[in-house]
Amino acid sequence: MVSAAVTVHYFYDPLCGWCFGAAPLIEHLAERDDIELILHPGGLFDSRVLDKASRQHFLDSDQRIHALSGVTFGDAYQTKMRHADPVVLDSMLPIRAILATAQCGFPATDMLKRIQIAHYQQGKTAHSPAVLAELAQAMGIEADLWHATFEATNEQDAISESIRQMMQYQLQGYPSMMVEKQGIRQSVPVQSFFGKLDAWDDFLNRLSENG
Repeated sequence: MVSAAVTVHYFYDPLCGWCFGAAPLIEHLAERDDIELILHPGGLFDSRVLDKASRQHFLDSDQRIHALSGVTFGDAYQTKMRHADPVVLDSMLPIRAILATAQCGFPATDMLKRIQIAHYQQGKTAHSPAVLAELAQAMGIEADLWHATFEATNEQDAISESIRQMMQYQLQGYPSMMVEKQGIRQSVPVQSFFGKLDAWDDFLNRLSENG
């Protein structure tokens, strides 16, 4: 890819429902070769066991996210959230998988999308190393390369750097986004584009033209 004059910094967590709502926007952005996209992982959940009240809170939020963005939360996921025991959310290994995917030479955004689908539509345990290996295999990453890279990747350094930058630029929560042009960063209200791909495309075109 030719070096782009515009960079978009995306601060996300793979198990954040609102980031799943942003998935169509990120997928569209990732397809462009005139804007560089850099992912900054968050690390919302570290082996968090959800009680019934927390599960219901997430399911209620999911309804709002669906209404705004149009993304689908699958039956398997909803059944798991209502009835499985326990339900554990862990962002750490999914983030490691996303970082490892890039180190293997494959698109990190592709792994992020697959993890979100596995969790939010298929109801799979997204932090399972076996599930993550299956996703990597489906992308075409050779098994030995994946295992070695995954084991050697340190997600904590990336998470710490993301948190540092979010504090520096006073970003609140996930998803957060900044546009960088000529060394200057400006926050983008990414949630305002949920369900508005045409407006999102117009915004990206203006970014590129003015880059």
